[in-house]
Amino acid sequence: MLFMDSHAHLNDPAFDTDRDFLLTHTLPQAGLVGSIEIGCAPNEWEPALALAADYPQLVHAVLGVHPEYAPQYHPEDAPRLTQLMKDEHVVALGEIGLDYTCLTESPLEKQHALFIHMLELANQVQKPIVLHVRRENEDYSVYQDCFSALKHHFKGKTTTAYPGVLHCFCARYEEAKQALDQGFLLGINGCFTYKKNEYIREAVKKAGLQHIILETDCPYLSPQGKRGERNDPSNIPLIAQWTADYLNVPVETLAEITTQNTKRLYGLQ
Repeated sequence: MLFMDSHAHLNDPAFDTDRDFLLTHTLPQAGLVGSIEIGCAPNEWEPALALAADYPQLVHAVLGVHPEYAPQYHPEDAPRLTQLMKDEHVVALGEIGLDYTCLTESPLEKQHALFIHMLELANQVQKPIVLHVRRENEDYSVYQDCFSALKHHFKGKTTTAYPGVLHCFCARYEEAKQALDQGFLLGINGCFTYKKNEYIREAVKKAGLQHIILETDCPYLSPQGKRGERNDPSNIPLIAQWTADYLNVPVETLAEITTQNTKRLYGLQ
């Protein structure tokens, strides 16, 4: 079986002691044929590109500005990001979106302005987007705000098979359907495996296997049984097995479909 991790942060300091061994030994042994490195702040863009350049057969880069880092993005960063998006190793724009858990550090107005700016850039470069949408407690209004912005500011025209992915899907079927209706895939990670998250599993089951891809968001969100440990892409097979068991499909089938979906999303066929 071959897998891809559609969303990772391998440049995180958590991997400083064994990054090369992880990429050259651990991941191939676990059946990983690709890992998507997310550079989601201006100071992360060049390191993400460097990692992709050092491991071109395995790592691909996604560049953008996470809503939490909206205050770090300045007008002079715009032409720089626009230029970097042309690099051959860059496969998408992200992660971008809205996060209502960090409004003290990143005010609502700044997040919305940045999100619209990023969507306009996505229209310009015609690459898929990686969406970050995080709610505060049980208030799902952030999803409505995000989908509304997409309808008004994102053309959805990309050179790949999908306009984007709703990364770290942690919502109900109502939110899943809105994402699917706009052509987006759902990113499934360790959250799917947590005992309290039956509503996520039910939403994914309704959405269907054909609409999901696998991710770790490492070093965060280790799957059930490994919580408290550092997460890394070699846990993708474990997440895959959990998901396959719940959806009642062979894990081999799930691996094939999610890997192909990831390749088609990022134009890696």
